[in-house]
Amino acid sequence: MLPLPATENEEVDIVVRRVDQLGRALELPEVPSAVEEIRRVVTIFRELRSGVTADQRTRLKSPTGTMSPAEAISVITSGIALAVHFGDGVLRPADVAAGIVGAVIKDPITDGAVWSEYLEAVVRERRGWEDFYRACREVSE
Repeated sequence: MLPLPATENEEVDIVVRRVDQLGRALELPEVPSAVEEIRRVVTIFRELRSGVTADQRTRLKSPTGTMSPAEAISVITSGIALAVHFGDGVLRPADVAAGIVGAVIKDPITDGAVWSEYLEAVVRERRGWEDFYRACREVSE
């Protein structure tokens, strides 16, 4: 197992590079503004892995999964495929919601509770994350 990137920016850079490489290999069209969703996924994974929000204000329970950069790459690549083939070609929160929920919830009982708590205590309160919150609630219901 490779060590996790030390900073969020390093992890975002890794995910951006690999998503770009995979997108070209899969012949997916380039998706505008994917970096915003990549940063959101990386933030969520880092917070849940570490058990605390980025601002250090809220302690979190961690799910049983690893939520690695490789899983973030998978979530984003899947989201891009959905955006391109079933959406308008722009990566949106709804395109990544199912993938991120699937990456976080490995054990439906334990991880489901962790994810629900994270959504309500952290995601719901973040400015600019309203669409993501709604998309994840729809998937989780």
